[in-house]
Amino acid sequence: MNAWESDIVPCTQCVNCNFRAERNKETCCSKCSKENECELHGHEAHCPRLTQQVLSLCYWESVRCDADAEEEAKCLIVPGSGEGPRPVLLFLTGNGHVDDRQDFYSGGIDQLLRNNELKSYTMLAPKPLSKTGVMRRNEKWRWTWCEDGLWAMLTQILKRLGPTKVDPCRIYVTGLSLGASGSWHLALRYGQYLAGLAPVSGVCHWPHGAWPKGGGNPLPEVLERLANLPVRAYQIDVDRYAGSPVKDFEWLCWGLKEEQEDLNLCGMEVDRRVDVAVRRWSRDDGQPWELWQAKGPLKDWKYYDGWDGDKHCLWNRVYPFPEWGMAAFFKAHQVPKDKCWNVEVASDLSTMMAKQKAEEAAWNTQQEAKRAKEEMEAAQEAVPMEVDQGQLETLGKMSTGDMEVMQEQKRLRQDEELEGAHAVAA
Repeated sequence: MNAWESDIVPCTQCVNCNFRAERNKETCCSKCSKENECELHGHEAHCPRLTQQVLSLCYWESVRCDADAEEEAKCLIVPGSGEGPRPVLLFLTGNGHVDDRQDFYSGGIDQLLRNNELKSYTMLAPKPLSKTGVMRRNEKWRWTWCEDGLWAMLTQILKRLGPTKVDPCRIYVTGLSLGASGSWHLALRYGQYLAGLAPVSGVCHWPHGAWPKGGGNPLPEVLERLANLPVRAYQIDVDRYAGSPVKDFEWLCWGLKEEQEDLNLCGMEVDRRVDVAVRRWSRDDGQPWELWQAKGPLKDWKYYDGWDGDKHCLWNRVYPFPEWGMAAFFKAHQVPKDKCWNVEVASDLSTMMAKQKAEEAAWNTQQEAKRAKEEMEAAQEAVPMEVDQGQLETLGKMSTGDMEVMQEQKRLRQDEELEGAHAVAA
């Protein structure tokens, strides 16, 4: 079943035009109307512009990628145009799409589909569903992309597509915000098999001890993977929403030859531009690293005129417009055939969910013990000073329920004494 007909992400047509209506709405965007049918000027700058024709060419794959996942992962497949094995672009969306909080077809994959220079790429866009194994908990117990689950999913899908349709020497990854972090983290573990990385508006959090605290550098094996991986990161210079990669770039590229360039690129509206400062580092024995910083806050859309501009959503420029150069950057790089990922060898299922269930159970046990200790200490403080040590030892052996009964009895006695005092006063 094609993506337009699938109920994984329901589709209905806009009442005014041929584009898909946004979820729970009748129109594709707020500007769309029957009176103004121009595709360029009759829609908001961020309008998804997805037609039934485009989504009918796409389809969903279901993949079991974690041994303990409650559900199979769902991944949108956008077949690349042209003959022969196609390059592969794995796209990781942002936090707003986790567990279907926002419309999956709005604010991510739709912008990539507008870029004509990406038409030849087979795009894979997994849904960030927490029960499927493509997500894990981070150190703050918030959902983030799971590296092992994603790699298991990617491997299975590439194997299904086969060597006549996809080229394992040209696997690229991009992501926005939370997805940018996810793309970085995927590179820390599997970067030697990637031909290019383009995170947008997000930072690497160096999970799983990849950069030990107090250590001068990431782990040697992590450094080796990154040194041989072409990287271009896009960031608004005033963006602190999902973190900034600037310090990481400066540290990891310290001592390398640096070149700088100022660009003026197209904005969300045709008559507005964005200034971009480009920094490039080159290694004698490695791949180029680039940092493209847009000078923000951005006001390249009339919507931003009434407030402080856009400080985060740079993907609304990078993804749809070839002028921002992401497709050209990918095209310039590929992994040697003798080093590319062998998709015929099945990748192990992720075990992250089992690990996190164990961590959650241990954490719950710890919290229960902590609450019991606090309640016992509170009960001990409530005991009159004349209670001897023997009584305190007995109290320490009381169950939580016994202590609650004792505390309730004490409150009742206090209430009775207070009522007696009021009666005397009357």
